[in-house]
Amino acid sequence: MELRQLRYFMGVADELHFGRAAKKLFVSQPALSQQIRALERELGVELFVAKKRTQLRKVELTEAGTLFLTDARQIVQASQRAIEQVRRVGSSQQTVTLAVFKLILPHRILGMLDLFATHFPLLKIQLVELPTALQVQEWVANDRVDMGLTVLPLAHKGLLAKPYAITEYRILMSRNHPLAGGAAVQLAALRGEKWVDHGQDAGLYYDQLEAVCRAAEVDREKNIVQIVPSFDLLKSLVSLGKGIAFVPASLNLAQEPNLLAMPIMNADGSPFRQILIRHILIHQATQPTPLVQALAGLVAAV
Repeated sequence: MELRQLRYFMGVADELHFGRAAKKLFVSQPALSQQIRALERELGVELFVAKKRTQLRKVELTEAGTLFLTDARQIVQASQRAIEQVRRVGSSQQTVTLAVFKLILPHRILGMLDLFATHFPLLKIQLVELPTALQVQEWVANDRVDMGLTVLPLAHKGLLAKPYAITEYRILMSRNHPLAGGAAVQLAALRGEKWVDHGQDAGLYYDQLEAVCRAAEVDREKNIVQIVPSFDLLKSLVSLGKGIAFVPASLNLAQEPNLLAMPIMNADGSPFRQILIRHILIHQATQPTPLVQALAGLVAAV
């Protein structure tokens, strides 16, 4: 259902005449009739009495059409209010500070910035990179920044989170690794492997990953050979065969021909989804500015 169809329906309902409605709407009468029929097909009901239209050339709303007219007006009015509010908010250049957890992948950040820029072309975004996911929450909660890109769970009260992406884990390994030829790998097959990691403070879901490894009798923590601050270093060390690593499935390996992100499989053959990376956009729950509200409203929740 399109707003255009609702406006066409309202125009015919107001005029009770397709020809006059078409002129007021600046559309041809056949196109107007086609859109009304399409709307009726989608709704599964007649909005105008078909027999009177064909036999008496009279336009009359059905009972369903009369009820729908009220809802259609509300939808169109609400849409217009939303458009006016967004235009009003974005009519002058403004600045928003956005804290970003440093291990959020660049394409996630760029995607959010592109979304904001599309709707608010004059908006300036000041990015602040922070070393931990928790610190992003702290800065937003303490009003040091307007919004934040981080991951669940929320550890601070008074924050609203809009989940916008979910990513599963994979095992990053060199294509020369003995396990690289399979379709997937079980955690139990990784006993005795060396690991590269971001460390307990910065790493995503470090404790949860340790728990599932211990359940599979994989002593990962003891075998972490290098703590690294970035995905670039992590990829470089894994490519050199220094170890393997847990990484998001969305990690871009297009420029890394020597690396493979291997899917993880449970013992029963099902995909490993016990731990998922849930990306969120956060802001304060109490009295956010209209601009922050408008930006958060652009994000499609998952």
